[in-house]
This record gives sequence, C-alpha cells and structure tokens, in this order.
Amino acid sequence: MECRVFPKLHDRPSFSARAVQQPKQDVLVRTRSFDPPQELLEMSNQEEFENEIRAVKEAVPDADEDTIAKEFIRYRDEFLVPPKHALRSVIEHFQKEAGMEVNAPRTSSRPAAKSVERFSDLSSDDSNITIEVEVVTYVPRMQMVRGEEKQIAFGWIEDNPWEEGGERTRWDFKDWGSHAENLSPGSVVRLEGVSVNEWNGKRSLNINQTSRVAILRAGERKVVVAPSEPTPIDRVLSMDGFATVVARVISTRQQTVNRKDGSGTIDLTKGRLADNSGTIGFACFGPFEHPVGTLLKIEGAAIRRFRNTPELNIGDRTKVEIFHDGGFASLEELEESSVLQIGQLRDGSTDVSITVQLTSWNSRSFTGQDGVEKTVWGGDAVDPTGTCRLTAWSELPIDDGSLPLALKLSNVRVRSWQGTPDLTVDRTDQVEVLDEIPWEAIDASSHSVEVDFSELLNGGSRSGVTSTATVISVQSGSGIIHRCPECKKAMRDGACRDHGPQEGIEDLRLRIILDDGLTNGALILGRESAESFLNQSMSDVQSATKDDGGEAFLADLRSKMLGRKHTFTGRAMIDAQGALLMADKFELTEVDLAESANEVRERWGVFA
Repeated sequence: MECRVFPKLHDRPSFSARAVQQPKQDVLVRTRSFDPPQELLEMSNQEEFENEIRAVKEAVPDADEDTIAKEFIRYRDEFLVPPKHALRSVIEHFQKEAGMEVNAPRTSSRPAAKSVERFSDLSSDDSNITIEVEVVTYVPRMQMVRGEEKQIAFGWIEDNPWEEGGERTRWDFKDWGSHAENLSPGSVVRLEGVSVNEWNGKRSLNINQTSRVAILRAGERKVVVAPSEPTPIDRVLSMDGFATVVARVISTRQQTVNRKDGSGTIDLTKGRLADNSGTIGFACFGPFEHPVGTLLKIEGAAIRRFRNTPELNIGDRTKVEIFHDGGFASLEELEESSVLQIGQLRDGSTDVSITVQLTSWNSRSFTGQDGVEKTVWGGDAVDPTGTCRLTAWSELPIDDGSLPLALKLSNVRVRSWQGTPDLTVDRTDQVEVLDEIPWEAIDASSHSVEVDFSELLNGGSRSGVTSTATVISVQSGSGIIHRCPECKKAMRDGACRDHGPQEGIEDLRLRIILDDGLTNGALILGRESAESFLNQSMSDVQSATKDDGGEAFLADLRSKMLGRKHTFTGRAMIDAQGALLMADKFELTEVDLAESANEVRERWGVFA
C-alpha cells in the first residue's frame, strides 16, 4: 500500500471542530475532488496495478506502462470493474491497437466455485469463492461513473464467524456491487462469487456486481461513514472504523517487515501523532516523507488495534496533506504533554516517552532459537501512578548499587505480561539516566495507587492498584482445587483440558465477582492471598471441606461476603474478553452507612 500525499495548503484558525471545515468539493469521498501531481499519480497507479501491467506487457511488449495504468483506471472509475476482472479486456484493447491477433485468455465458463472456511485457504489467484464471514465495518463512498454518482464501499471482514472466542483473521474488502443492505456491520454473511485481490503483498476480497451476499445473522451496528471532519485524538482512541485527524508528527521511524508469504519485504513507516487532546501511533505502508514537527490533516485513516491499542493505518485510500494553523500547539508543547505515566500504559503501545524510578535491576542469559547465547536485562519500575517492569535488550549504563534512580525513556514499546505493563528498551540511546528522581522516592515494596473500580475496568492492564467494590458472587470452584502437574491449570472432574486425566496437585483458590453499581469484574485470590483473607491455612480449609466437598465452606463464605464492600490490592488484566483481577491483598471494608448513602446519591444525581 502507498500513502497518497496531496500538497494542498489550507489556512485555518486554531483547531476546533468548526475551524477546520472544508468546502464540499474537498470531501474525500468524491474521487474527482482533488488533483494530485501527475507524476505522483502515475507512480502510484503503476504500483497499484503492478501485476496487471506485467500481464499486459507479456502479451503486448511495446505497450506503454502509464497508458496501461490509465486504462485500468478507466475500467475502475467508469465501469466499477476491479483491475483483476478488467485484465482480459485491457489485453484485447492493446492487442488491437498494436495490430496484433487478439489472443487474450478466455474461458468458456466461470472458474469452478471454491468453498473455504478460512482466509488462509485462499490463494492470490482464487475467484468464484464462497466463504462465511462477519462484517466489521462498511464504509460507503460516492464515485463518478460515466457522469453519474454511484456508491462503492470498503471495510473489514473476519473469517471463522461462528466459533465464540475462536481465532479470527481480518481482511479488507471492496464492494463493487452496491450490496450495502446485506453488509451491515455485525452481520454474518455468506459471500458467493467473490475474488481475491493482492496488492503490495496484502490480500483482500472483491465483492463484485455479480456476487451474491446472503445474510445468515443480521447485524446491529450502523454503517460507518468515513468522516471528513477532524476528530480529536482522545475520541479516536475509543472509536472503530475510520477517522480524520489534524495532528502534528512527533516521532517517525523506518521499518522493514517480511511478507507473510515469504516473498520479500515491505517498507513501513511508524510513529506518533499528537494534538491538544492526546497522542496516537500511526503506520504507513509506503512513502511518508513528513519530518517530525509537520502539521498534517490525515483524512480517512483506518483505526486498527494491536493488543487492544488503537493505531491509525495510512493506506492507499487515505488522504494526507500539509495543514496550516498558526494557533496549533508547537512540537515542544506536544512532546511535553505526550509524556506518559505508568497508569496510562497500554499493551501494544509504541514510541512511548516516560520517566520512571527504577527500583531493581538484574540480568539473565539464555540460548535463542538460533543457537546464539543472548543476555536480557530487567527490573521493577514505579512512578506516582503505579508499577511496571522494565526490560532492555542492550546493556544500559546502570549500576545496581546506585538504585533507586530515575530514567527518562524515549520511543520505547509496551508489552504486558499477566497484567503488568513491560517497558521494552531496544537501544541504549532510548535511555537517559537523570541526576535526581523528579518526585519523593517511592517505596516499591508497599506502593499501590487507589483507582476507581469502573475506571480500572474500563482502562488497560495495570499492576500496583487498589480498588473497592461490592461482592455480588462467590463462585463455585472456590476452595480446594486440583491443578494439572504439567501446565498448572485448574482441572475439572479429574482431567486437564490440555493434558487429559491427571493426578492433580491440590491448591487453594477463591473466585469472586465484584460490582460497583456501574460495572463488574472477576477477582481471583491465589493461595497466599486467600489464606491471609480467610485467616486460615490451606490445611485448615482441606479439613473443613473433606466431608461434604466444600458446600458448607462455600455457604459460609457467601453469608459473610455477599453484599459487603471489600478492597483489593493487586493487578488488573484487561483484554478483549473482559477484566480479570488478581489480588495480592483482599479485605473487608468498614462502611459508614451515611457516607455510603451520600456516595450513591452523588453517583446517580439524586439529592434530598
């Protein structure tokens, strides 16, 4: 994919939803509304139709590549025919122009139908495909076709739609046949007669005018329309589909990634954008020649999530232009405001800037898959908002005898493990050792941050947090359990899900549901925290449960805990499946009834 850059300048006052409104002719959805430089257009078209141009050149060696590309554009824009399906006609056209015998490949009938369950079963040459998918987004756009405005659309679809919690693969699609009524987001549909398109190493599906779309399960989400007006970044972070932003480039870096099919590599530009409301990462598969500090309007970028962290993807349908706004925040202001705290870290984030207090440091060596011995360094870090891990793949200028000390980290990435964010340092130049800690030194052994329960569950994975909520359920499976000796997972009915029947190892666990009136989440107490909360040892619980299988034990727990507020300290693991809390400490909270009543009134806006 490539980034189309249109150097059309706009003079606008300071950024706001109203200040950046564009004239109607500038709206991206109208394909004739902009006029990019001809040389850029020709270059991008040649890249887009690379495979088709090669096929035409094999049949007609003297044909001009730019002219071939223009012919494919004519079929695409005037007749809504995808390049793959226009190939035969284009070859015939150039054969006739060259005075050659017309011998473009013809078939007496459509290719045999191919029915598959997963995208991985498809090749780049497949057509007349049948597959069941779930529609994720559907973005219509109007396009001039032979003097008339007609609708085409694009979006995302996912395979394996029926298996709850199963692994899915997401592909782009393009609807050439006005199937909007049957492609509502959230729907599960059977696509018949669709074809694979491959460009720049990335595969997608073409839903053609002759394709059939059958609704198997109706969707409930509305069609997403690509916005032309900018949205503040803090709102984009919670959106799906597509977005338009006005933002300043605060970091960029070049990467090369391997194609999944092993056919080569793709150049990739990654970095971060910022406005007054926040920051977001971006990825561009293609040229991105805007230096740090440039103010851009990026229109119609796809919002994709990696490990639940949103990122703007700049593709061939994205419009990127330099933007002028004298009142927009400077690079220095945005860099300063974009420095994160531990409580704001999200799994999958990249190009993160943060200052932490390092409290421990050590190294370990191991042998990699390539047989080479490697060393990795790691330790614990804190700031006033929480705790995290720090991992370095290069040796840092850190003397563990000088701990605690402050580190300023730049352009690092975040990977979470079991609810604990891990700041990953790849190069020494990403770390600056500060002369002093910018806050009063924190005792890491007792450090925890109090967080509102709903705020905690609606955020990202965190450790070193304390929160309070009401117990609404003590679940079956609380008490003595048996774990698989191989994987340590809890067993059911004497068997492990992964390793079959086993002689399990006894352990103590409590499973609890907490609720604050707005949201709820599951809490797990392991052996140590459960023994502390119960004021009983595991052997005490074993003795109390051996006669009746734990029914009396469970009933007693419920009578003491249900409907009462408790406070936990530990970590929260937040992902697409929900929230799971792991308690290091759990205790009953003494409740002042009058104060509690006032909290309820305030929360719900009810006043005496």
